[in-house]
Amino acid sequence: MFFSTDSRILVVVAHPDDEVLGCGGTILKAVNAGATVSIMFLGEGTSSRFPVGEYHSEEFKTKTKIRTNSALNALEILGVKDYWFGERLSCQFDNEKLLAIAKDIELRIQQFKPTTVLTHDRSEVNVDHRLTYDAVEAACRPTMQNSPKEILSFEIICSGSWTFETSFKPNVFVDISDEWEKKMEAWHCYKGEDRPFPFPRSDEGLQALSEYRGLSAGLHKAEGFKLLRKII
Repeated sequence: MFFSTDSRILVVVAHPDDEVLGCGGTILKAVNAGATVSIMFLGEGTSSRFPVGEYHSEEFKTKTKIRTNSALNALEILGVKDYWFGERLSCQFDNEKLLAIAKDIELRIQQFKPTTVLTHDRSEVNVDHRLTYDAVEAACRPTMQNSPKEILSFEIICSGSWTFETSFKPNVFVDISDEWEKKMEAWHCYKGEDRPFPFPRSDEGLQALSEYRGLSAGLHKAEGFKLLRKII
């Protein structure tokens, strides 16, 4: 990935907080280089913590509003001004036709005209992450108008840490040593989403992953990506 004022990066994620966990440092680096970044949240991130079908309580509405406001605060820190919020229920993307999800992404691609798309990897436990990958794959067919020339997947700690067999194997590494502190500042906007170490989604867990990916590229801290397609 190379960032410039001509770069238009569309980040397609399942839930608010995935953008920070998966590529928050890379977003900061891109914005600082003058790139235009847009985040597409396909769904909300709280309903999986409630009984199935019980989404009308005041508590649910409050938690959903908190998650949205957390995302807005994180986006401000990341310097992202363009975003789209979907309302799909968390961990229930499989209740919707894949075509409907892909159509939303296709429309956003037509509107935003990205040069690069960043999204989830298919190797994760979370069904929404896997289906986001599938929908992006369908929406980014190379014959589609405005199809991006570069598509990469990223990992989400926790979901990517707990698979039985498949694993994320990055081949692109972005140095986020200088962006680390602001990435963590954005992450801390999502209050209540972390847990004490050794839970992966702790400050120590996030740092361990960044340093582990850095070891693969001679860097202090890095975010790893898998290059899915690049047209030159």
